[in-house]
Amino acid sequence: MNIFQPIRVLLAWVALGAMLPNALATSASPEVRPLSKPLAEPQICVFDLLGTKGPIFNLAQEYALEGRKNGYPFKPVVYTNEAVAAKDFEIGKCDGLVATGIRTRRFNSFAGSLDAIGALPNYQAVLLALKSMGSPQLQPVMVQGDYEVGGVLPFGAAYIFVKDRDIDSLAKAAGKRVAALAHDESQRKLIEQVGAQPVSAEVNNLGTMFNNGAVDIIVAPSIAYAPLELYKGIRKRGGVIDLPVAMVTYQIILRKSRFESGSGQKLREYVAQEMPKALAAVEKIDKDIPAKAWLSVAEDKKPEYHAMMREARIQLSREGVYDGCALRLMHKVRCAVEPTLGECNLPEQYKVPAVCPVRQR
Repeated sequence: MNIFQPIRVLLAWVALGAMLPNALATSASPEVRPLSKPLAEPQICVFDLLGTKGPIFNLAQEYALEGRKNGYPFKPVVYTNEAVAAKDFEIGKCDGLVATGIRTRRFNSFAGSLDAIGALPNYQAVLLALKSMGSPQLQPVMVQGDYEVGGVLPFGAAYIFVKDRDIDSLAKAAGKRVAALAHDESQRKLIEQVGAQPVSAEVNNLGTMFNNGAVDIIVAPSIAYAPLELYKGIRKRGGVIDLPVAMVTYQIILRKSRFESGSGQKLREYVAQEMPKALAAVEKIDKDIPAKAWLSVAEDKKPEYHAMMREARIQLSREGVYDGCALRLMHKVRCAVEPTLGECNLPEQYKVPAVCPVRQR
């Protein structure tokens, strides 16, 4: 059964939630104590706006069944508020968390950087990158303190929506009003970098601001098109620029000390094994946007976009927002699927942590 397709409203919210602001500073990791007795079955906080009837919770239940069969049992506990789920995980009420990538970044900066701007340009790159999350070679970066990544799932591409199709280059974005999610410093910096004007927004009013003309540009996942009625903002003059600026992910984070040794690796391998099926469902979402709404980027303008996104990744890695080791991995992936990219001949400039199992090209 395809668990991703039935509830588009939920998926739109989930994907937008991946751009929610959060404190990017890493919280102090809890002390890891040796286990003196067998663990009770761990509980995982699962964010699903539709509660026990939602597809995310159903997916977590499938993973729980797989876990019980393979020696890493856990019990999913549903939450309809992502912030509350993350907080309960952080203070120890839950032993794991299933939530959007940016929300989980403070628990694992490596996996949390998979949503970086322009890092994964197409779904072929997404497949390669997310399947690699199951590799034992990445174990050193899958664990940070007492937090371990249990898997990463794709939730589609985010695109630039414009009210006027004449805004077809970065230069023409200068001076335009662009929605920036409140307290997300990285979004604001990117908008200012192209000379545009950031306008503070929240997830719950992003679509409304675009539709009523309060802003000229927003960045949103394709699955938000119909539920947020973004066609009302596009009208006849606007469109969706056919160049993904980010790939949205949904992530599983475990409190390592509450699971038997090796549980994280087993779960990552299982999620990676299911990746082609999950990605096939996600790819279909772009097709919900009518062909007439898409705006193609001229080939001679694409290098400008790629260069801007590369500079943003470099700068944000130096500022500690993105993990340089994850960016190195995605650089290798991009150059594997698109070897003609100009960056493939440029030296690496990311700030890479001391522990990085991904070798430089």
